[in-house]
Amino acid sequence: MTSKNTGGIDMDTKLSTIGFARQSADPTDQEVYDMVDEVIYQTLGPKGLGQIIKPGDRVALKVNVIGPSMGARGEKGRGIITDPRIVRHVAGLVRDIIGFDSGGSLKVVDTVMYADAFPSLKREKSSFHWARLNRTDDNAVNAEDYCYDYDADGILDGGSEAQLVNLESIGEEGRQLFEIKMAEGHTVKVAFPKFLRTKEQAAKTDTPDEYTDVFIGLPIFKSHGLGGITGSLKLHYGIRSMSGMEGDPGRFGHSGMYFDEAGRHNTNRLMDYLCAQHLVRSYDYTIMDCLTANRKGPTLPQSGISYIPDHDQAVDYILSSAIIASLDPVALDTVESSFAGYEQSSIPILETAGNNKLGQNDPAFIDIVGKSDFGIHRKFLWDKYNQGDEHRYPLEDGWGGAHALSTVEPNYFLYLTQPEVVSDGVLKLDYKVIRADKGESRKIVRVELFGLGTPFDYHVGENLEEGSFTVDMNKMPGLKHFDMSFNAFAWDDTFNCVPSMERFVMLVSK
Repeated sequence: MTSKNTGGIDMDTKLSTIGFARQSADPTDQEVYDMVDEVIYQTLGPKGLGQIIKPGDRVALKVNVIGPSMGARGEKGRGIITDPRIVRHVAGLVRDIIGFDSGGSLKVVDTVMYADAFPSLKREKSSFHWARLNRTDDNAVNAEDYCYDYDADGILDGGSEAQLVNLESIGEEGRQLFEIKMAEGHTVKVAFPKFLRTKEQAAKTDTPDEYTDVFIGLPIFKSHGLGGITGSLKLHYGIRSMSGMEGDPGRFGHSGMYFDEAGRHNTNRLMDYLCAQHLVRSYDYTIMDCLTANRKGPTLPQSGISYIPDHDQAVDYILSSAIIASLDPVALDTVESSFAGYEQSSIPILETAGNNKLGQNDPAFIDIVGKSDFGIHRKFLWDKYNQGDEHRYPLEDGWGGAHALSTVEPNYFLYLTQPEVVSDGVLKLDYKVIRADKGESRKIVRVELFGLGTPFDYHVGENLEEGSFTVDMNKMPGLKHFDMSFNAFAWDDTFNCVPSMERFVMLVSK
């Protein structure tokens, strides 16, 4: 068996890590904070965000606040905008690192669908002022609500003093036009805000002081009527200007998705533009709000951004009560597609992103912390929302071309043999995947061996139904007398992770 990378970046030995935290019910505020802290620790280690941010850095958080006043009375924005508890908690963690007097800056950015530079206009129902977690039964913005900007001063509530920025107000003078050569050979032009460029990109221009050191994405877990899912990659579309500029026509027409010269929809053009944006500047880190799952997004089941027949129309969402995070935005969206209960192959942007080496889209090289937790929670959602006449999970089948899985359960077991001593200190362990009689057979994409909770080796490639691992205990310095336990894990292409039973061996060295 040989390592084989079928898509994404070249990482034959390194896996893209996905942090995953979950609750069995709608979490409390404190539980939300704890979940965010947990996925940060899982993916960045004990230094947390300090692993990627330092004092004095310029940091920007890209959120999703499109449609904050959409939804049922008392639930405005729920299932549509990034939960303000996540945004304010992350902003606070960032501020603790960069400080107030170190010369750093903190911005929370998105388009609010109007041109005025002030991001929190009370008269505009799409502004940051209207973005909140409703805790009252009326449609007003109340002190009891958990808000982005209750007092409408243009500063994020909560003490971080993050500046709110309306990206729609960034005109041609505030943007740089990039010409991006795509993997397929054609060129896509992207008008990108200058202040969101990297320091290295800015240094090559006549505006070297306009840049962001660390760019963090905070997307929400949604299906999408055009591309199947809204995730890390789609979140960049809020950076695009509505009116556009020379070379980049802007958001109108969605790059030919609605109108092209042949008069038909062209999803590939929209996916190309999104990936071209990320080739200009992607996220350094992403935390996805999966507290809810919007089944028929991005906004309401029967409306769009500009036309809403019923302002109190309910969002079709379920409580998914999870948060995921990664340094790799493509790996994160790949996991999101499976979390939605979709076939990864039906989400076109994942293939485009992989082909353009934006990240890892091959499940064989994606590792979810917690192993079986992801599959267990997905099965929990299936049992909760796919019973009797209610079929609300997986998310909407066919929406944006996404194809729902017929089952989320694995139909296999993993058998690991007792370790066999083949020479002094060298062990051999055989494994075999045993298929159940019923259920859909998913492809096994990775088999891992662990000893005492420590990873020893993994196999990827074809024909992984059975094989063996060799472990040289002589490489463990100072080992004299040791009781060793081993177990293995088999991953399939929808991120089910099935463990073997533990096997034990006692080693005695001379």
